[in-house]
Amino acid sequence: MTVFFTATSVGPSIVPWETRSKTLERLLCCPVALWTIMVGDILSSFLFGLVISVIPLALTLVLGIQPLNFIMLLLGLIIANLCFAALSVLLSAYPPTDIPATSMMLSSLVKFPLVFISGVFIPVEQLPQWGTAIASISPLTYFTDMVRRLFIDAGFYPLTLDFLALIAFTAAFAFAAIKLHEKTLAKRLS
Repeated sequence: MTVFFTATSVGPSIVPWETRSKTLERLLCCPVALWTIMVGDILSSFLFGLVISVIPLALTLVLGIQPLNFIMLLLGLIIANLCFAALSVLLSAYPPTDIPATSMMLSSLVKFPLVFISGVFIPVEQLPQWGTAIASISPLTYFTDMVRRLFIDAGFYPLTLDFLALIAFTAAFAFAAIKLHEKTLAKRLS
């Protein structure tokens, strides 16, 4: 949950703040493509999420809780942070506003249901069939499953599927974020 909430906390507020402070307008006047600006926003959310989420990982190591494969866990943590950062920038596309609170409210409406359907509280394998189907649309499900597999060797999906799903969600969220921001840019700047 630390990874999910920290990586998604910055993104929804970046674009509205850039709009309000006229930074977005200045950036667009430069010879810089909009996708480059969006990738920069994704990377800022990613770095914030990664720095904060390394703290609980370090605490587990200090307390002697060893993952089964530390390198895989670290790689999964990086991919998940990138995925959730791309989701957060996607969530900042609508509504095209300069008020960060509006984007944050919409972001919360999406993020909180994802937590409850993702296997954080109830493992996916214990959900009914319809619950498993719904859980499969959440990127948090695959990261949660990956962490469970890498700490207690229990998971619903194969580890390869967890990684591939997170990579696919990352690509889809980043692509959708760029396209939606391109579509809403004129409304945002007017």
